[in-house]
Amino acid sequence: MTALVWYRNDLRARDHQGLSAALGSGQPVRAVYLLSPGQWDRHQVAPIRRWYVLSSLRELGETLGKLGIPLDIVPCETFDEAPEVLATYCRSHQIKALYCTREYPLNELRRDRAVADALRPLGVTLQGYDDAVVVPPRALKTGQGTPYTVFTPYRRRWDACLAEAPPTMPAPPKRPAGAAPVAFDVGVLDKHERLLDLPDTLTRLWQPGEKAARQQLQHFVSDRLGHYRRDRDFPALPGTSLLSTALSAGTISPLRCVVLARASLAEGGKTGADKEGAHKEGVSTWLSEIAWRDFYRQIMANFPHLAWGAPFRPETGFVQWSRDEALFQAWCEGRTGYPLVDAAMRQLNSTGWMHNRLRMVSAMFLSKNLFIDWRWGESYFMQQLMDGDFAANNGGWQWSASTGTDAAPYFRVFSPVRQSERFDPDGTFIRSQVPELRDLPGKQIHQPWKSPLLAAAYPAPIVPLDGVRERVTAAFKAAKQIHDAAGASS
Repeated sequence: MTALVWYRNDLRARDHQGLSAALGSGQPVRAVYLLSPGQWDRHQVAPIRRWYVLSSLRELGETLGKLGIPLDIVPCETFDEAPEVLATYCRSHQIKALYCTREYPLNELRRDRAVADALRPLGVTLQGYDDAVVVPPRALKTGQGTPYTVFTPYRRRWDACLAEAPPTMPAPPKRPAGAAPVAFDVGVLDKHERLLDLPDTLTRLWQPGEKAARQQLQHFVSDRLGHYRRDRDFPALPGTSLLSTALSAGTISPLRCVVLARASLAEGGKTGADKEGAHKEGVSTWLSEIAWRDFYRQIMANFPHLAWGAPFRPETGFVQWSRDEALFQAWCEGRTGYPLVDAAMRQLNSTGWMHNRLRMVSAMFLSKNLFIDWRWGESYFMQQLMDGDFAANNGGWQWSASTGTDAAPYFRVFSPVRQSERFDPDGTFIRSQVPELRDLPGKQIHQPWKSPLLAAAYPAPIVPLDGVRERVTAAFKAAKQIHDAAGASS
């Protein structure tokens, strides 16, 4: 009999409970990845993310091969085919136990339930682990026994959970006695990478795989974490970890991130941080980002209707969003006339990544200034982002659009000019992405329409800044009135 590790968005060998359990079962171990380009299409997975996954699978196959574990890349066009494909595979290889990392969006949950049903008659047990998060989605409840829907109290409870049971790093996997290394066939991966046909100018910006992710984490913790709180909001600075893709594809575990960050507190003054607690603040702020990631996953797990495109706040389902396709296209292409928004969108389109501060700025601009349906932007981000992660992307967009888990919804409106002046004061980032404005001097870059001769090649603002808060407030109040009236009449 054989144990099987089913890989999904957990493309690593270390810090992997499923792999550790399979190796500890005393049985021979195999691994499988279901390659599903049709499902990628359905989920609007960006080409650059597909490349990252395929390239990471190449390294994973070689790593597992050295442990004596064959990794089979099995065609499975969509999730609908997964139960039959896995049942056939299990029969062919005499599988009696399947180990995997749990996934929380609705389509993935339905797939896994269907797989469990298909494998049960074969006597195959399915064991899932919560390796995609630090704290499992249903582990933390409010005093009323309900899921947390506000981040601040969730973060306090999340911190308390780590204090009560400090996480530790598991030992690296070892090749079982008597197991011989096996070769990994990269043919299927090569074929699908060629179909992507991505330019080298794009792929050479990134390093896929577990080894690169671990090195990146170590570099960040050693050299940048102490200044994370100070630098993280400035897109012209190398102030973030750039680990979002590794976390979303699972080439690194959130557990490793937390353990290394917490361990670095003992090295506080040695990392270049000042002696007044900057390193501690950096660690706390970065851990907050990991907690946000867990928070959105527990929201997705406890409120599955979000996967249907529904807003978290039901009254906002009655908001009458604009559907102006010309304005939306200008936003997609970085032609809004607002330099920081345009620089953000051009960074996304040219690299497959966007700085987190800019994600908020660009999402807020689409949903508040243009008042275009946030789901259009959510979809566009997934089509472009290398770190496209459904729970985090949905949570971020609903936060910006004020349809999500906020206590005070529609009053949050960012001014793209103020954000530009505050977080790119010298225009360094803008100039790196918007060549039309490269020669615009000083702070004029934040409002180029005031220097028309110097910015003749740059578009004028597509909408005015005046009255945005008032229009948004009125629209949300109207939606709530419709919602309340509908509830009263039902």
